[in-house]
Amino acid sequence: MWRLEYDPAQRLLTIWMREMVHGPELRALSSAHARALEATAGAAFRVLLDLRGLYPLDEDAAAMLADMKRVAASLAGYRGRAVLVDSPTVAMQQRNATYEDGGDADELITLAPEDAQRFIRDLAP
Repeated sequence: MWRLEYDPAQRLLTIWMREMVHGPELRALSSAHARALEATAGAAFRVLLDLRGLYPLDEDAAAMLADMKRVAASLAGYRGRAVLVDSPTVAMQQRNATYEDGGDADELITLAPEDAQRFIRDLAP
């Protein structure tokens, strides 16, 4: 299951993913993500990707999520992303996807909610 929210006042795009997320759900999330990125209207924005409670993604779902991250990072308004996890396996999966894409200096992958919040706050547009 997933949920996505864009708060234009805080310029924060938050994505929550829980339990098992497979291809059809990730395609729906990808569409919602594209609409949320359009809602930024080119303004600066930050991303909080909350993956606590998510089981490791299958290969196709991981590739789709990596594509979503790449699209957001390619926009001029992108300021950075915090990825909050509670599983070392999911953290490793996210790190591998980021490194395969050439890395993202503006991404923090952490198991500590306070580190994610501090990182997002420090990225304030």
